[in-house]
Order: sequence, then C-alpha cells, then structure tokens
Amino acid sequence: MKALVAFMVVPLFLSASLVPSVATAAPALDLSSANAAPSVQTKPDDGRVQVALSFFERLFKRRSSDKSKTTTKNSDPSKASRDTAPSAPVIETVKKDPDAAVIAVFGDEFSMDLAWGLQDAFAKTPDVRVDVHSVANSGLIYRASRNPLNDPEAVYEKSPYTFAVVMVGLGDRVATREVRNAEGDVVFPPYDFKSEGWLRSYEREIDRLRLAFAEHDKPIFWVGLPPVGNKALSSDLLYLNDFVSSRLTERGETFIDIWQAFSNEEGNFTFRGPDLAGQEMRLRQKNAIRFNKAGRRKLAFFVEKLVVRALSQSVAEDVLPDNLASADETALKEGRGAQRDIFVLRKPPLDADTLVNPDVVAVNSAVATAGSQSLQTTDRVPRLRVDDFSWSGR
Repeated sequence: MKALVAFMVVPLFLSASLVPSVATAAPALDLSSANAAPSVQTKPDDGRVQVALSFFERLFKRRSSDKSKTTTKNSDPSKASRDTAPSAPVIETVKKDPDAAVIAVFGDEFSMDLAWGLQDAFAKTPDVRVDVHSVANSGLIYRASRNPLNDPEAVYEKSPYTFAVVMVGLGDRVATREVRNAEGDVVFPPYDFKSEGWLRSYEREIDRLRLAFAEHDKPIFWVGLPPVGNKALSSDLLYLNDFVSSRLTERGETFIDIWQAFSNEEGNFTFRGPDLAGQEMRLRQKNAIRFNKAGRRKLAFFVEKLVVRALSQSVAEDVLPDNLASADETALKEGRGAQRDIFVLRKPPLDADTLVNPDVVAVNSAVATAGSQSLQTTDRVPRLRVDDFSWSGR
C-alpha cells in the first residue's frame, strides 16, 4: 500500500510544479465592455511554459498545428495540373524495328497524356514507335524555353518522324507578348485573349506549324482539347477548339474532335465514361484536367486508328514504279497517296479470265402477270448488278 501511494505522489508533484507555469502564461481577457472586442494580455515567457508544453506533447504525443502558415489558391485553374502532374508511366514495349514508323507528339500536358496512351497502344507493335516532344506549361502563345514547337524542323532533322501529332492550348489563354524591332519600336503590341489581335497572332502560329510540317511532307494530326472540371476554363478550351478546327479544315488539314468522347450528355465535363471496351469507368485525374491510364488509352485511340489506316494503305518499296517522283514515293510508302491523287490498285477483285461472260448468262424464266413482269437470273450473277445482262427495261 505504501508503494502505491509513493507511486502516485510523484506524478502529482510533477504536475503541481508545472501547472503554475502554464497558468501564469494563460491569456487574461478584458471583459469590461460587452460591446468591445476582448483584449488579450500575456506575460513575458520565462522559458518554463515551453518546457511544460513540450513535456506534455511528448507525454501524450500531441502535435501543435502551426496556423501561421496559409495557403493561397491558384487564380488559374489550369495551373493545378502543374502541382499534381502525374509522372511518366512505365510502359513495357517490344524492341522496335530500325525502320519503324515514328509518331512524333508535340504540345503541352494534354499531349503528354496522348503520347503515353499511344505508347501503350503500340507497345506490342515493333514497326511503330512514339516519340514524346511535349513540354508542360507551354503552348503556341506561351512558349516555354526549349519547346520543340518553336522549331519542329530542327526536331525532324535530329529525329525524323513519319506522323506529327499536335495537342496544345491549355496554356495559351494569355496575352500575346510585345514584339519590338532592332530600334526598339513596338511591332506587335500585346493582345488580350480572344481579342482580334490575339486571334490574328494565334492564326499565324497555326500556319507557322503547318508550313513547318509541310516542309518535310509529313501528315499532321491536330487533336482538339477536352472539357475540364472548371467551367470557365472549359469554355475557353471549347473556344480554342472552334477557332483551330475552322482554320485547319478549310485548308484540308485533319482536326480530331474529342470533346464529345469525354463529356456527358449535356456536353460538360465528367470524370467517368465508357472506355475502349465500352465499360463505364473513371477516365480523368482528381484535378479534373489530366487523364488517368484508361483515359489516356481512350484518348490515343482517335490518333491510333488514323495511323493504322495510313500504314495499312502503304505500299512496299519493291512494287513502286521506277519513274515515280521522290515525294510521291514517300507518300505511297506512308499511305498518303490519296492526298497527292495517286491511287495504287493492290489486287484486282477478279482475274481477267474469270470475268462474267454475258453470252453464257441465261434467263431461267420470265413469268408474266397482270401489269407486271418478273425476271430471274442465275445465282452466278446477282440481280441488277452491272454485269447482270438479263435485265431489260421497257
């Protein structure tokens, strides 16, 4: 019993010696006026208060929160993608052939997701390789340093590609930069987003890219922007889609509209949607801007099918005529012969000696009825086909 009492006395003694220190540092509230705000009065810290608090924090494992740290929200919702940008996924691919077709992807964060999706799509295809030339927080108006979009021709000289894919615009909702000449005079003043001057500047940037890719006679697939969680940002991206698509389509370029594929029935943003297998699942990251793995794969499908179609229409070098121009030969190898009005007949539908002979086509019977006539041909030739010579009109 004496041992138990002694054990209890020690904590009481310690707490009794510490409580006065805490009490002396407690704030005294001046409540002399009911309407006045309470004033807080504190005594100088003699060091014992911190020791006592530290003791109790270690004893009960409590952590004091520092309320002096404040966080400010980003005024630009698109910059949220910079703070939560996903790292490049690990994609296991087969060894690529030295002469594999190369898909070069240019643009911003969205194009990164597109490129990763394409790498996943062609992971098991040795004759297709995907090169990523995307730079985060960059665009046509706002171009970060070392952005491949500044000089696509230099990229081609260093790493030739077969197809060029562009997906950009998230960071372009800014004013254009002021341009001065050597004398310091303003050649182009800064223009605000959506202004007439801004549209002219953006139009020039689009044409600059088109001409740069056309210099090497490579097809360009321009992918539109998707809806995002922020309504104001989503409206701006839709505005850019309309402007870019009108500029490209009137010149015969390919614009891939993906808006409906990643929106709900009202055309607004949604986290979920059908994947390539038609299963409902989440397609977007939690920041409501970037894509997850399933979303990236679906995004890549729209470019993948065009690449596969072009490659399936390509012509082998050993069947090309000797007198073909170099540009036409390249176009046929890459499946772009139709763009240059060149068409190659791979295999005739019928051999010359198996064509239907109209002399051997017989009419089985002609049954006349009141006011009508029915003609039947052999099963060898479908009725009313161009080589169905049994049909005759009155």
